[in-house]
Amino acid sequence: MTSSSSCHLLDILAEVLDPRHKKGKRHPLNSILALIVIGLLANHKGYTSIATWARNQPELAKALGFRSAKPPCAATIHNLLKRLDVVSLEASLTKWVFSKLEDFQVLKTKGLEGIAIDGKELCGSKDPETGFRTHLLAAVSHETGIVLAECAVDGKTNEIPISTQLLKAFDVIGKVVTTDALLTQKTFCEEVLENKADYALPVKENHKQMYEDIRQLFEPLSETDTPEVEKRRFESLHTEEGAHLDTHTDVQKARGCIITRTVTASTVLTDYINWPGIAQVYRYKTHRENTKTGEVSRHTQYCITSLSPEVASAKDLIKLQRGHWTIENKVHWVRDTAFCEDASQARTGSMPHVMAALRNTAMSVLRFNGYTKIAETLRLFASEPKLAVNLIL
Repeated sequence: MTSSSSCHLLDILAEVLDPRHKKGKRHPLNSILALIVIGLLANHKGYTSIATWARNQPELAKALGFRSAKPPCAATIHNLLKRLDVVSLEASLTKWVFSKLEDFQVLKTKGLEGIAIDGKELCGSKDPETGFRTHLLAAVSHETGIVLAECAVDGKTNEIPISTQLLKAFDVIGKVVTTDALLTQKTFCEEVLENKADYALPVKENHKQMYEDIRQLFEPLSETDTPEVEKRRFESLHTEEGAHLDTHTDVQKARGCIITRTVTASTVLTDYINWPGIAQVYRYKTHRENTKTGEVSRHTQYCITSLSPEVASAKDLIKLQRGHWTIENKVHWVRDTAFCEDASQARTGSMPHVMAALRNTAMSVLRFNGYTKIAETLRLFASEPKLAVNLIL
């Protein structure tokens, strides 16, 4: 990698509020946080392992700006992380991410830019006093798999009120927000539109009337009707002036399966459904066939979007539907498998959230520098930690 791809994390991390007293402060905060990121990139799973490993890396300590020849011990790191201001940390990391995204070539391609919002509970973070586990809500770029912002969901509430706070943490202008059905709420959609963004959201039976209206539009009125009769009925609904109908099918062969995805979008119900900014409703159908066993599985989902037909075709909506799974495949799954997040027993104070934020940062460092095979790269950096250091200096 060239030096021009350097992330310059140390300067950003220096902006994080330091909870320690000035007197007796031995190690710079940004150096400690950068050390943890480097340790994660070098395939260490927790701060204890990182602290032990760093004691045998004198050149690393010097490069990261430690004043002492020896980096901090595990107890020092523990006492710092449990008291760290996670709001300040997340704000600084979001600032860093967007400064890097300005030069990231992937996002300069044409087309709709999707942002997936979803939550994750850290399995090993159960607080012995309250019984609550740390629950984090994150916003992730469809195109890059990079976490743009993240915030904690208090054990006494849920993701719905926190989602509107998350939208204020970064610039969503011109983006398309995708979520699961829990966040298909009027208040959330109003907030998205106020921020000059759009949404593409699933509808389930928790919105019974809207779900039934959309289902009845796309599904046969009678089980005895032939496909030809149903097709004529459906097309006749779109003969009125201003009605729009669009269908697109995408076929993919992957991992021994043939997956057929079809989106059918319509504007017929937009004046009938009372929902902020609704411009289209659509049905997303998947048909998965195992080429070895012949086993077939089918899934149908009904959705709404504020994107007009002129802005988003059925083909664009398929891309957004598939893009939403980026947050599971490139963030949550990677944190669980490559970084062993669910196995972590860190559960004191702010520590679970801080470590999750630094895992996100480690993943972003890799993706900004063109590394896509995360587990393989971590093993490489374990044997050559200087390669990881070069990415953030």
